[in-house]
Amino acid sequence: MSDESLHQNEQRSGAARHTPWLEWCASGAGLLLTLCIFGFITWQAFDDAVSPPAITVEATNISSIDGGYRVMFQARNAGGAAAAQVRIEGALSSGSHAPETSSVVLDYIPGQSAREGGLFFTQDPRSGNLALRVSGFARP
Repeated sequence: MSDESLHQNEQRSGAARHTPWLEWCASGAGLLLTLCIFGFITWQAFDDAVSPPAITVEATNISSIDGGYRVMFQARNAGGAAAAQVRIEGALSSGSHAPETSSVVLDYIPGQSAREGGLFFTQDPRSGNLALRVSGFARP
């Protein structure tokens, strides 16, 4: 092998590789995405303007079961903060009977989310006046 061919081989192997433009674009997009995620997490960590829990409840289904009736409901927390030990009460009143009540405690409802549950009654809720309400919660 001549000295000239050795010199050409050294130049080829030692020369800086050219990075394709598509690789630069992919690297830039990955860096931008990573910076956005870290920025969002940092903003969430230091944002004190989280709204308190705002819980509403509505009946979603009433069905007949053995020994009574089941009222399924959805409790929705429209606030930014979570709520724990959320107490849901239902009162069923009809003209001639004393109001029948039922209650349940939901362990946890995160902010901007919903949970489902059920209440049981001996009288048919469709034939009376059913009122559902949230009676309290605790901060987790």
